[in-house]
Amino acid sequence: MLNTFLARLRRFARNEDGNMSIEALIFVPLILSILGATFSFYDGFRYKSLNTKATYTISDALSRETDPINNAYLDGMVEVMEYLTRSEGPYSIRVTMVRYNGKKDKYVRDWSKTRGDFSPLENKDLKDIEDQLPTLLHNERVIVVETATEYEPPIPVPGFDTTELFYNFAFTRPRFAPKLVWEEGDDEDDD
Repeated sequence: MLNTFLARLRRFARNEDGNMSIEALIFVPLILSILGATFSFYDGFRYKSLNTKATYTISDALSRETDPINNAYLDGMVEVMEYLTRSEGPYSIRVTMVRYNGKKDKYVRDWSKTRGDFSPLENKDLKDIEDQLPTLLHNERVIVVETATEYEPPIPVPGFDTTELFYNFAFTRPRFAPKLVWEEGDDEDDD
């Protein structure tokens, strides 16, 4: 068996009837690399799309709440994000109730709660995201939802082979109540 294999290998090495094997040697790795890169880019865009949809889903769910929300509700939103993105995390989420003060012409934070790597949004931080917020009337409020998850491509591609953080930002006006309320006495985390 081994002798037969070695004989075929020697015959292959001496064969000068064409250059098909050299072309295959050059192009097969190139084609496999292109297929791997295409799969990685597709998977990256798919994952980004799932994260964006999860952010809007969480934002929409919060906008429909008429009762005060609490830590358990926010933990549930992280689980929803985990389910919708089907990734291995880690997950970060920040929910902030933002009000527009028309007399002072500025946005004001009512409250901000987080899970994961985010820190609570402060009034001074609103200046940085002011251009992303909608135009509001005096004392009108929006719910700002920010999410972040890490993504690692399945096949390493140069320039795309590092762990990337996908950040999403969404805002929604409360639908059935004038504002989303944080349950009093449930401030063990951050404010």
